[in-house]
Amino acid sequence: MRRLFLCGCCLLLALSARADGIQNLGVLEKLAEQFLKRELGLREASWKLGQLDRRLAVPACAKPKAEWANPAVTTGATAVLLSCPDLGWTLRLPVMINEKRLGVALNRAVAPGEQLTADDVRMVEISNPALASNVLTDASQAVGQVMRSGAPSGAWLRNFMVRAPYLVRVNQQVKVSAEGEGFAAEAEGMAMGNAALGEQVNVRLSTGRVVRGMVRQDGSVAVVF
Repeated sequence: MRRLFLCGCCLLLALSARADGIQNLGVLEKLAEQFLKRELGLREASWKLGQLDRRLAVPACAKPKAEWANPAVTTGATAVLLSCPDLGWTLRLPVMINEKRLGVALNRAVAPGEQLTADDVRMVEISNPALASNVLTDASQAVGQVMRSGAPSGAWLRNFMVRAPYLVRVNQQVKVSAEGEGFAAEAEGMAMGNAALGEQVNVRLSTGRVVRGMVRQDGSVAVVF
């Protein structure tokens, strides 16, 4: 009896999706809803899903698929693509996603060249998504960084406002290590510019030759030939 009941349920689902050979649009909307629950379940988000135009008529699909219309846009006004790889049709279902977003703001006014500490920043909810462009989303992205320009207390901290601290400064004596196929050498020289960890800098060696290398964690410069 239980087996007959399960078979009956499966038959009803199949009929709802394939009535007259036309795809049941309600089934696709439920698929989109399930997709959003799976994708946004771990985020503090709510959404309002649109509806498919009931005048649409596409062939019934045995295995419809749901995915983001644009994987890079999963908040605000976006869309879910509903498609049937076997039959080649695709439908676009709009969705509005509202999500609680936090950004890094300054606790005090800061001047250019100041290095930020944990006490200088706080996390604040971004109520207007239009203001969120380039705002740092984690305090760890700010602590230890150096301000490129000044900013008042309460200002959003954006990625172009900070830089990594310099490990090498112009006219500083630095150790240069050079490596190539079958050889390795070390020398000293004078840095010709400022550079942070991983950045490139020119160094004038005692011989007058200028080489370019990458700054290491210890402040030395690595040149690879």
